[in-house]
Amino acid sequence: MSVAPRRVLLIRNPSSASSRPQTHRLERFVACLAEGGVHCDIRVTEYAGHALELARTHAAAFECVIAAGGDGTVHEVASGLIAGGSRAVLAVAPFGRGNDIAQLAGVFGSVGRDDEAAIRAILEPRPVTLDTIRVTWRENPSAGTESGGAAAESIERVRHALLFGGVGFVGELLRKTTPATVKWFGPRWCYSAGFFRALFSFRPPVLRVRSEQGEQVLSNAVAVVVGNAPFAGGGLMRIGPGASMTDGVLELTLIEAVGRWALALQFLRLLRGTHVRHRQVRFFRGHWLEVSADPSQLLALDGELLGISPVRFEVNPRSLTLLTGPASVV
Repeated sequence: MSVAPRRVLLIRNPSSASSRPQTHRLERFVACLAEGGVHCDIRVTEYAGHALELARTHAAAFECVIAAGGDGTVHEVASGLIAGGSRAVLAVAPFGRGNDIAQLAGVFGSVGRDDEAAIRAILEPRPVTLDTIRVTWRENPSAGTESGGAAAESIERVRHALLFGGVGFVGELLRKTTPATVKWFGPRWCYSAGFFRALFSFRPPVLRVRSEQGEQVLSNAVAVVVGNAPFAGGGLMRIGPGASMTDGVLELTLIEAVGRWALALQFLRLLRGTHVRHRQVRFFRGHWLEVSADPSQLLALDGELLGISPVRFEVNPRSLTLLTGPASVV
């Protein structure tokens, strides 16, 4: 794509632009695109997962789909584009509390409120084709009936993550990063606050991990993290310090620790990207990884909680095209 798209679908998360200033900001964003000859068909999400459904159902009629929200909205739209087999490209309007994907694409703006870079990325497109992480797990809709009938058959769930996937402490951290935590500490430091809350509630599981490296058992597991991008968590966590979104492989990290103090130190290493050199960390690159846990662990994808283990991660090479700005690092 060398010219600006003309048929554009904008999927807006209303919770990311609910205040009057944010609403005016979105109106200016759409008006600037219209001045450049790009007119948007706007759809507003109504519930969790709706952005995925809208992208999967409607993207075929458009050249470009804009995700107007944070990383969670971008994650859903990307999953919908891939699930629907659409050839539409993805663009990002960074209106959420977490905007790591926008930062990687070079469209976040100098202070997070300057939308010129995001607008330019659409009017003067620089498309980059990215790898994503295909994530598969199963959900059991019910444990059985009150009359003792057979349990319902489990349902396979599939999502595509752009940044990372993980089980273990990373899921507990997100569970403890509540809306109240975000309100008090802001989008940049809320995850650090959530960490200290999770530190006292997390109980290390036993993880069984299968990959191209064989089978490994972690008896004092902290987390398994699958990275497709160099950072997450508002740029604070260097989950995959050497990860590339275009090289066809994933960065796989298995972290162990004994005791809360050791766990806290591992988190500090994760912030700096030095965890990959620690003796209680197994770090390697590969194409797939499967994790089961006792007890089952929460599944985190791109900063969202979506399911529980067991789960399979695998690279989906060159599966999504993203419009980027000159400052892009993907």
